[in-house]
Amino acid sequence: MDRLRVLMLSWEYPPRVIGGLATHVKHITDGLREIGVEIILLTCSYPGAPETEELEGMVLRRIESYTAPTPDFASWVLLMNLTMEREAMKALNDLGDVDLVHAHDWLVAKPAISVKHLCRVPLISTIHSTEYGRRHGLHTDCHRMIHQIEWWLTYESWKIICCSNYMREEVLKIFNVPPDKTGVIPNGVDVTKFGGAADCSRGFKAKYVTENEKIILYVGRLVPEKGVNILLGAMPWVLRSNPEAKLVVVGEGYYRGELMRIADRMGLSQKVYFTGYVSDETLKSLYKCASLAVFPSLYEPFGIVALEAMASGTPVIVADTGGLSEIVEHNISGLKVEPNNSDALASAISHVLNNPDVASKFRLEGLRRVEAMYNWRSIAERTKELYLKTLEESRDNPWRRNRLPCSTG
Repeated sequence: MDRLRVLMLSWEYPPRVIGGLATHVKHITDGLREIGVEIILLTCSYPGAPETEELEGMVLRRIESYTAPTPDFASWVLLMNLTMEREAMKALNDLGDVDLVHAHDWLVAKPAISVKHLCRVPLISTIHSTEYGRRHGLHTDCHRMIHQIEWWLTYESWKIICCSNYMREEVLKIFNVPPDKTGVIPNGVDVTKFGGAADCSRGFKAKYVTENEKIILYVGRLVPEKGVNILLGAMPWVLRSNPEAKLVVVGEGYYRGELMRIADRMGLSQKVYFTGYVSDETLKSLYKCASLAVFPSLYEPFGIVALEAMASGTPVIVADTGGLSEIVEHNISGLKVEPNNSDALASAISHVLNNPDVASKFRLEGLRRVEAMYNWRSIAERTKELYLKTLEESRDNPWRRNRLPCSTG
């Protein structure tokens, strides 16, 4: 076909960065437009960010997130969806029709499904995680509501993209979707960004550690499923054999206060540094300066931060769970440890810190693995192939016959 145009919906996109979703959407849209896919991207507003950006191959519109008082996050999402639905139809009217719509997670389900039916174009969804997985079950009405919206999105989707085999199995199990409706396309990493020059000077390191301390780095949201409390539990044992070690925790989340209290109760206040959010340049430097990076998640659909660390040449230790387990080849490109086990994690950390040859091997093999398997160009090409396959499959479907243009422009 001469032109392939996609309406993509995501509640976060830089500079609005809540988790790994923003990074994913930034790189997948960049990759798609480099190979000729036109993108109209709708996302939420952010202070100081322009309402509209016109890039080569992409029009980005940031909608005014609903500002009326809401009792909880789920209510805010549903009201935001009404605004996004309106702005989606306005964008189509201004910019012309699209060939399909691509939604990222339940937070944009309502406008994506509405566009699908109003315009009669196929819907593709990327499921980055599930409420069932995040909560280890459905325990409240809010959990059940989000789960039902996730099911609705998967039901309405022509194809469902999962970022790992682990995630695909979870989607098949909890949403009972046909296997041929799902596909696995992993997240990626920009090796040139993390593998390039970064400030690892004594002056930079002095902001976080003393001259002789070694950085153990964690990057990610501070929520219970990320297992940072397990990493804190490992630190006393690590410090016995490596008193020069210091844990640097990068990220924000509602669990931060409790993690700081745990560190204080364990007498670790001088050996744990909570940075909050940091800039991209600071993060690159922290990866470069770290002796190793640790990701002890209890639930992890993929684990893009592990790719970032490997692309930076930083040895990694991950919990043997979810997508993390698929990224790291044990004892080749990093170490995998039993989830929720502080003793096993402490032993693995000490092993890497005390064996420079092991750390060096992990640096080299980790970088080689991400360069070969997780580059954004190949991920964008696989996504485009899925788009074209979806359009071919849906071409003669009675639902699409005699469809009227969705726009008047």
